[in-house]
Amino acid sequence: MDRILFTTYSPEDIGRYRSQAEGLGAGLECHVFADPVLLSSNGSVEHTVQLLAGQLTGFAGTLGFHGAFYDMISASVDPEVVALTLRRYRQGLHITSQLGGEYIVFHANYMGGWKLANYREGWQQRQVDFWRSFAAEAASRGVYVLIENMWAPEPAILLDLLKAVDNPFMRACFDVSHAALYSPFAIGDWIETLAPYLHVCHLNNTDGVTDSHLPLGTGLIDFAEVLAQLRALPSPPLLTLEMPGWDIVSASLPFLDLAPSS
Repeated sequence: MDRILFTTYSPEDIGRYRSQAEGLGAGLECHVFADPVLLSSNGSVEHTVQLLAGQLTGFAGTLGFHGAFYDMISASVDPEVVALTLRRYRQGLHITSQLGGEYIVFHANYMGGWKLANYREGWQQRQVDFWRSFAAEAASRGVYVLIENMWAPEPAILLDLLKAVDNPFMRACFDVSHAALYSPFAIGDWIETLAPYLHVCHLNNTDGVTDSHLPLGTGLIDFAEVLAQLRALPSPPLLTLEMPGWDIVSASLPFLDLAPSS
């Protein structure tokens, strides 16, 4: 049976999706605190945290969060950019811990457009320096940090980082559509490479041109094949339906092996 989560982009989504999640034995992945405008206003953040705490009271499903990602560069050569990134990531980690989340997702933000011989080596070392201490902080709170592929052209980029950090609380979030859009490697290669670290997969389809978050059955990705490979892993990951509306989610549910609705 698949272990699935529904993405919530607003506090209202949690109210709408919670009953659906509970009926299907699913969880929720909250993207509310990925908003940089919200994170820059302490008063609004605290109000939203309290609002979500009320909405999530008694929720027994898996709960995950997505952290800030706009303009976040943990491997920047500019220490002030790194300092801002660290502040935003710590905000997300604190909120995740406060609301009882199991994990928080951050983007690796490998800048694949750089065609410099020394870029990957420098990126790797700066990322290791950043994530070793952050992963230790997350581990002390019992929260998993998941690194998501965005523009990375090959899965070994994430694999090498996870191996080097070597913390069981730092794992991978594989976004299937990002791999289809930005990588020449097959989706199956990504799954096989990241399998030892794979904690969550973000699922939605794409037309191959834009990151359009289409239903699983619409687009160029064969999700029957992708899901079969994920289910065959020794430890199949959580599957997050990262989609902007219930109509898209409901159109995707027939692809999944779900608990019967109560």
